[in-house]
Amino acid sequence: MAAVVSGLTLNSKGRATVVTAIQLIVGLGNPGAEYEQTRHNAGAFFVERIAAAQRVNLVPERKFFGLTGRFTHQGQDVRLLIPTTYMNRSGQAVAALAGFYRIPVESILVAHDELDLPPGVAKLKVGGGHGGHNGLRDIIAQLGNQNTFHRLRLGIGHPG
Repeated sequence: MAAVVSGLTLNSKGRATVVTAIQLIVGLGNPGAEYEQTRHNAGAFFVERIAAAQRVNLVPERKFFGLTGRFTHQGQDVRLLIPTTYMNRSGQAVAALAGFYRIPVESILVAHDELDLPPGVAKLKVGGGHGGHNGLRDIIAQLGNQNTFHRLRLGIGHPG
């Protein structure tokens, strides 16, 4: 949970950078029994694990198009979201919750499946394009083409 702290840190080049507190953790996946245990739901599994570790019940919230929860870390509210829209409409849920709670784009962490990383490998990235991921594409579009949110890329490897 190191990404939840805020303050000043040194980047790989020794320059000071501002670290923004994460206020919203989103786990991408697809709803329904046919997708329930698929590797493409890696982001949703990640948020479910955080919820379990923090003893948070994820409850359906129609106005946020997903399952939501909340916990406090170091005095800061952190919201959890698993959109119940399909992957390619995830931005609807993210924009609704972030807009309602006035969460800045820079304070959002999106956990998602990543074909280009082998299973078991995760990489944290800030900003960038969608890389062909339809969930990220929709989130960027629904956030007004702002792409400065954090991404936790969870490796699932290529099929076959």
